[in-house]
Amino acid sequence: MQEERYFIGQILWDPTIINKTIVTPSDFQGEQERAIYEAMLALSRDNGVVDENSTAKKSGVPLSRIIELKDSNVISSTWEHYQKVLIDTSRVRAIKKTCERVLKSDLPADALVDMFIEETQDARGRMIFRPCALPTCIEESIAALEARIESKKIPGLSTGYPILNSFIGGLQKTRLYYLGARPSQGKSTLLMNLVANCNVPCIIFSAESSKTEFADRMIIREKKISSSQYYNGTLTDADAKKVMEASSELYDRDYIIIHDEPNIPLARLIQIARDAKRYNKVEAVFIDYVQLLTFHDQSRPKNEQVSEISKQLKQLARELDVPVICAAQLRRDAEGKKPQLSDFSDSTQLERDADVAIMIYHIEKKEGDDNNRETFLLIEKNRDGRLGYIRMDYQPEYMLFREARDQQIPKKKD
Repeated sequence: MQEERYFIGQILWDPTIINKTIVTPSDFQGEQERAIYEAMLALSRDNGVVDENSTAKKSGVPLSRIIELKDSNVISSTWEHYQKVLIDTSRVRAIKKTCERVLKSDLPADALVDMFIEETQDARGRMIFRPCALPTCIEESIAALEARIESKKIPGLSTGYPILNSFIGGLQKTRLYYLGARPSQGKSTLLMNLVANCNVPCIIFSAESSKTEFADRMIIREKKISSSQYYNGTLTDADAKKVMEASSELYDRDYIIIHDEPNIPLARLIQIARDAKRYNKVEAVFIDYVQLLTFHDQSRPKNEQVSEISKQLKQLARELDVPVICAAQLRRDAEGKKPQLSDFSDSTQLERDADVAIMIYHIEKKEGDDNNRETFLLIEKNRDGRLGYIRMDYQPEYMLFREARDQQIPKKKD
């Protein structure tokens, strides 16, 4: 606990540290040191003076004890090093405690794995973010701009759709994307098309469909094979040849990873995504779909569970420095009308967390006839770009979305 006492001494010499550090009281093992630190935080929050006298009064620890901590040999400029030591030591304690509980538990293997992942979530995901002066931020921003100008590329990964790229700048790192639609309106198909267009290592969590179903759809899309004939096993010789060609071409795309666990716990998804980033160098995470993920606290209302899931997916995008793209269900009363941000099912947190929200919008020309249906991607939220419509050529029989040549916007109907 020498490092804990030294860190407190650093704050006594330089009280501004208390406003910059991310150390929490739970990072202290010593009860007295924790009490002193909690008193310092309280004084800082109340705009009080953080010194020996005020800290002693607030904490109840004798002044003589606190004066001892303000040793003349303490060097306050090294506080970030001691911050890291305290946080790392705290993480080790948390992981060891979880290991002890796992060893004592009689739960089955899968439950123990989930228990370990959930209880070590904070320890594994804790990151230290340092303040940065504006001039440094500007230098980094200009350097990134110059690189884009020189390369003449969009900031993010290509979606495979030029017009969509022009709206959102591709799928950009650290950002959270939501693709919203009612059931059977094409959100899983659109997500699969984005995966198919992704020419970099990526992982898709297919909570709704099995890995075999996902592979079927990729094959069907690749060569525009009739899905009804494919699933019925009534392929023509020409289509059978297309299946072989598509299979051969897709076989080389081993950089696409599929995880098809139904109702996957959020904690496990996060851990698998971290492993995929570390070992497979994935550059994008796709999820189908967000409302099917399982939150560890099932006693909470569904809207609160989805809200927490969305917050953690937003954090995951920043932590892994990749885009996270999620399909999302819309509410039942969004059926048959132009979708809006407020239509996301179960939680309004989705619309708040989204950097980009894209809705699938079908307009029926003749009721019940898919051939007489116009399809649009409606960009309802875009933090750094414009909003609007993109007319799509949607061919559900071939699991295919393409941008239409005619980009005439829909006539106002609502």
